[in-house]
Parts: sequence; structure tokens; C-alpha cells
Amino acid sequence: MLRHYLPRFLQKVLQGNRAMAIAEPTSLPAEGVHPVSDLSATEGSAIEQIIPKIRPYSMVPNLGLEYLVQAVQSVIGQQIPGDFVECGVWKGGCAAAMRLTENLLQPQSPRLLHLFDSFEGLPPVQSIDGPLARRWQEDVNSPGYFDNCTASLELVQQNFHQLGILNSTVKFYKGWFETTVPQFVQQNPESKIAILRLDGDWYESTKVCLENLYPLVSENGIIIIDDYYYWDGCALAVHEYLGKQGLNHRIRSIADFSSAYMIKQAHREV
Repeated sequence: MLRHYLPRFLQKVLQGNRAMAIAEPTSLPAEGVHPVSDLSATEGSAIEQIIPKIRPYSMVPNLGLEYLVQAVQSVIGQQIPGDFVECGVWKGGCAAAMRLTENLLQPQSPRLLHLFDSFEGLPPVQSIDGPLARRWQEDVNSPGYFDNCTASLELVQQNFHQLGILNSTVKFYKGWFETTVPQFVQQNPESKIAILRLDGDWYESTKVCLENLYPLVSENGIIIIDDYYYWDGCALAVHEYLGKQGLNHRIRSIADFSSAYMIKQAHREV
């Protein structure tokens, strides 16, 4: 979620300088992603229509948002079953991008959008999250602090209303992940997830989401870890989970220099 600690030349790339980003060997295509030429909108038109609409509601650079649009196109094109889930919503920009992309491609889709957040900011940093994370949370006057990443539920709902996507298919879960995420799984054990977007920043937040929600991700579903390259605890939680579960997933870079993703596949297919 947070990019202000990056070197200045990388910060320029994050402002949407696509030519510079393409020159960097940081992005790999999603394994198994199929073309979406048979859908009602091309990749370029979807990106051009959606990103400007949600730009005020997200810290994620344009390149990260572009990948998110492409991920939605991919799971729809491959007919991967499941809903869209985001853990760590802030003002709702990324969640809105997923829903707007889906509406553009499949207006009558029955997929739900599940949004988990405390809507009270981030929990306290722990030592496992690393000294950089602690410095960030202590620097309350920094322009990148964003009130500890706080945005109220009412604000997110207002943003969704303004975008025309606030309806019964959007489900909000207010509270700390350690409570709301396990409760959701207990109440919805048969649920399927096509895209799981994790933006909880810290070790414990990432860990509890993976432990509870990863088993619900469909085969060939996409798991996006927003702060994999940013915070030590986030990366550690991902590595620990993959190791403990014996999962061979490749961690792939998104060209925003902060985020990563994995495709849930039991084995390489090619």
C-alpha cells in the first residue's frame, strides 16, 4: 500500500511512466492466462475507462492497477469460478477496479465482492515486521502516513455509491482480520475465490488471511500480495505459508516495484 520509501527514480516510474517500467525486467506474465479477445472489452479500453475513475481512491500506482484489471479479465476469460476478495480496502479503489472491470466484461455476473478491513487503520507494528515498518508507523507527520491508512466504512460506501457500484453484491466485513476472516470461512466453507487481494501490510495480517482464505482459492485463481516487496513481515508470512503447506507456487513481480502475485496451480502445466 505504501510507496514513499522507494528511491526517487522508482517513484517516478510509479507515477505511470509505462515506458520506463517496461524497460525493467520486473514483470512476468501470469502462467496460464488466456487471451480475452472474445470478451466485450479489450484490455486497453478497460484500463482507459476504469483507472481514471478509481484513481482518487487508491495508493496503488497505475501499473499495479493495470495488472489488477488484467487479472479480472483473465479469470473471466478462463471462467475460473469464485468471488473477488480484498483484505485491506483503504478508500476502496482496488476493489472498485475489480468490480468495474467485471461490470464492463460481464454485467450480469453473479460474483460477489467481499471486502475486509478494520476501517480504523492498521494495527500496531510488531518486531517481526521490521524496523522500516516501525519507522513508518511512528512518523505520523509524514505525507505518506495517511492517518495510519485509515478510511471509514462510510467513506468507502460513499465512494462506491459515487461510482455506481454500491449494491447487494458488495459485502463489507468490519473488524480486525483475526476475527472477521475466520468467521467468514466458518460461515461460508463452500465459497470459492477467483482473485484474493491481500493488502494487510503486516506479518500477522497476511498470515491469518493466507491460512484461512487460500484454501478457498480456485485452481488457477490469482493471489495478489500488495506489499510483498515492501514490508519484511508481509514477505515472511508468504514464505512461511508456502513452505509449511509444501506449495511450489512461483512468486511473480508486478511492475509497480512493490506488489507480487501467485497463480494457484498444483503443478506446472508447461
